[in-house]
Order: sequence, then structure tokens, then C-alpha cells
Amino acid sequence: MAALVNEAARALAGLRLPGPAAIAVVGGHGPASTAWLLALEAAGHFAVPLAGNPAEHPARLAQVNAQWVVTAEGYAWNLLPRIDEASAHPLFQQLHASGAAGLVLFSSGTSGQPKAMVQNLNTLLATYAERHPNGLAVLALLGFDHIGGLNTLFGALAAGAPVVVPASRAPADVAAAIARHRVAVLPASPTFLNLLLAAGVTADLSSLRVITYGTEPMPESLLARLKATFPQVRFIQTFGTSETGITHTISPEAGSTFLRFEDPHLEWKVVDDELWLRSRTQVAGYLNASNERFTADGWFRTGDKVEQGPNGTLRILGRMGEMINVGGEKLMPGEVESVVLGVPGVTDCRVRGEAHPLTGQTVAVDVVSFTTDQEALRSAIRIACRERLARHKIPTRVTFVPSVSGERMKKTR
Repeated sequence: MAALVNEAARALAGLRLPGPAAIAVVGGHGPASTAWLLALEAAGHFAVPLAGNPAEHPARLAQVNAQWVVTAEGYAWNLLPRIDEASAHPLFQQLHASGAAGLVLFSSGTSGQPKAMVQNLNTLLATYAERHPNGLAVLALLGFDHIGGLNTLFGALAAGAPVVVPASRAPADVAAAIARHRVAVLPASPTFLNLLLAAGVTADLSSLRVITYGTEPMPESLLARLKATFPQVRFIQTFGTSETGITHTISPEAGSTFLRFEDPHLEWKVVDDELWLRSRTQVAGYLNASNERFTADGWFRTGDKVEQGPNGTLRILGRMGEMINVGGEKLMPGEVESVVLGVPGVTDCRVRGEAHPLTGQTVAVDVVSFTTDQEALRSAIRIACRERLARHKIPTRVTFVPSVSGERMKKTR
């Protein structure tokens, strides 16, 4: 890897750029793309990791004024010119004035235009300096252009651990990569872990030792099924945002969906049930959106609704905007999803609010199931919800659908 970084650094020096430039690195978790991220950091430029190919990102390339584009695959890359002038955005100038390299990440854009976030790349990489060496192979499942995916990559590099990239994110391909390369650490979202169970491809995953999960709330019923399927695995709940970085957390006990922040570089507080964070790896702000979610004294309003437990623990309930209001009684979709997912025969589900003329909203659930007796399953779902949920949380509509994974994925960070 060191030789590849040096090669990328020589190519970068050959461009004779007059000052810091935004350079997009389009690819995935491969040697060449990784080498370019490290070379750009060392030279003080702004790295913009993107997945796919440049043709998919014209708006993003324009928003960051990317002067050059690196397309990387495996050990090879192509370096393509794009524009001559560097961005004059104040956030870029501010970072340049401090002598730091930059990282630009984009949000998913599910609530509008993707937000471009500018971060100090030197500071981010410095947080991995104290990782202890280990040889545990890690699967790169989260995106190369996602803070979780970069956390996987940088953490593995710092620990000297192998990084395994599956052929695709399909459960069968992921399972095959884990079995073939004896992967020990699997970072994934609860949605993907549920799909892995539903696909029935867990028989040959005995090499797994740690599964880290985050990006969305974990239903208690799903965590129980995962622990039963992988009794030898340690489950670790992670938490992070693109705006503040990935933080170190611990669970108070095995099987708990609560977490406690154990990070000396992070401060947190809860304001009106919303989690606020202030961290060492916090972004400088958005290039293309209002920075109103950042307070004048440095706090970031995450938009996550949380429940506080004993001894400084928290449970992430979901996004504030997902809250369902039934006649003034409020609930989060995850509360109902956890119950529905625990009903035998349910493969996946998504709870949402529907308009109602009397109560404003009512609870509806879309269910994925391969059962042939849908009416019996619909009845079982309603019985389970009546037994475990308050009246206003019981779904009034149960609809069977072929898939909800796409919708659930949109809710992740």
C-alpha cells in the first residue's frame, strides 16, 4: 500500500497545482482509491470520495468545484481533468488557512438535495492513530462515500487488518465473501442483517466474531434473532453521523439496545428528546445548505429522537421527522416494527403514518412474508400488537408487499 500511495503522490505532484484543489476519487474500497485518499491528505488537498462512476455525479462534482477526477478500480486508476479554477467557498478557504487537508462527504439526500459536508481530514485520520494491531479480516459493506464505510476502511488500515470487499451487497454475495475469506468483523445496518437472516445464507458464517450495527435503530426482536443465529458473535452497537463522525460506544449489557458514549472527544446532551453532539471530528459545515442545525457554540442537532436510560445510557428511537401523531399520542415507527418483526412468518416490515380524518394520523404497516395464509398472519400481527403495545400504537392497516428494504434503506444515514 505504501508504494501505491507514493505512486499516487507522484501523479498528484505532476499536476503542479497552484494550491489546494478538490479532487474526486470515484470507486470503492480498493487499493487505488484508498491510496489516493491518503495521498490527497498528505498533500493538503480536498478529497471527495464518490461511489459508482463520474457520470452519476455531475451535480456533486459541480458543487465542490472538483478540478480533477480519479476513477479507481483495483490497483489501477485514471486521472481526468475537469475544470481549471478551485472553489472559493469560505469553508474551503477556512480549512486551507489552517493548513489542513479536507474531506467532503454527501448526505443521502432522502429529505431533499444531498448536503455536501466539509471536514478536516487530518483530524479525522488522527483519531485512528491509537488502534491496536490485529489480524481480524473486516468486511467492507458500508459505502466508500459514507462515514461508516470510511470508518471501516481507516480503522482496518490502522489495525493492519485485511479488508474484504464482496462482489455485491446482495446477502448471498456477502455470505460467500465472509465464508471464503474467513471474515471476523461484519459492520452492517439492522436492515441488512435482517435481509441476511431472511435469505437463509448464515450456515457457513462460523468465522464471524464481531458484528457491529448502526445507521438506524435496532429492533429488540431482530437483535434477539441475530443472537440466536450467531451465539458465538459479539454484537456492538455503533453510532455516528456524517456531521460528527463515528463515536466509540459500549452496551450496558449483552442484548441491550441502549448504548453509552465512551469517547473523550465527544460531548452530548438531550434537548427536548433530541440528541445534540459536539465532537473533535465535527464538520466545518455544509457547502450547499443552511447551517442552522449547528449552534453558535458548536453543537450539532442530530435530528435523532432518543430515550434516556440509567447511568448515562441512551436508546436511539428514530428520526424526529418519522414520529407518528395519533390524536395527540406520539410514537416512533421502530416501537411497532420491533413487535411485528417478532411475529413468526414476518420476514420484514415498515411502519408508517397514514392520514386519518378523526385522529390526524393512524398507524399502518407494510409486511413482507412468504406465508400462503396472509389472513392468519394478519390476525397474529394484530394479536401481538394488542398484547404488547398501547392502543394508539396498534396498526389499523396491515398490507402485504413484496419488499420494503428499499424504503428502509432510505431511512439510514
